[in-house]
Amino acid sequence: MQNRVKKNGSRVGIIDLNSGNLLSIKTAVEKVDCDLKVIQKPDPELLKTIDVLVMPGQGRFAYVMNQIDALGWREFLLEWCRNGKRLVGICVGMQVLFEGSEEDPEAVGLGLFEGRCQKLPHPKTPMVGWAKLNSYKLTLKDGFAYFVNSYAVYDSPFCTAKVTYGHEFCAAVQRGNLYGFQFHPEKSGNFGKELIKYVCQ
Repeated sequence: MQNRVKKNGSRVGIIDLNSGNLLSIKTAVEKVDCDLKVIQKPDPELLKTIDVLVMPGQGRFAYVMNQIDALGWREFLLEWCRNGKRLVGICVGMQVLFEGSEEDPEAVGLGLFEGRCQKLPHPKTPMVGWAKLNSYKLTLKDGFAYFVNSYAVYDSPFCTAKVTYGHEFCAAVQRGNLYGFQFHPEKSGNFGKELIKYVCQ
């Protein structure tokens, strides 16, 4: 464990899967006044010392899942969720909450949500830029979010926000304390800051 920043809010752990720049998400969490740790490997003590785990991810589905398995996170994350603890997956960190992806069919996701990611049928990939969310939830409704992705889950019973890019897809999912955001809230301006505050504090 490293990079402890003492604040007054919830105790947030950012999972470091070596799959992207953590600086922006670290900065975003710090700004909402949370006690922050960056964590490379799971430890049973985290069930007592951390309130929220954030799992960012960039790159390929298989790479992120390989990191999860190599570092021993798979069973820990399943146990974390069985205990009703809060878990937030961002970008590929949301995709791996599902069963798998067309991007790497052999890779087995965490299966915390049913369904698989599919390639977005648009001539220009990846999707890069801002899009307005279509959501019934006040925390997401009419929010403008920043996306960078070529794959997404088209639909889920737990979908809380959608966006269309060649095909309508889930921009966010939630089941109890389990959250997934296909977009990058840490790069989504004031809307993203308020969303991070909502899920982390």
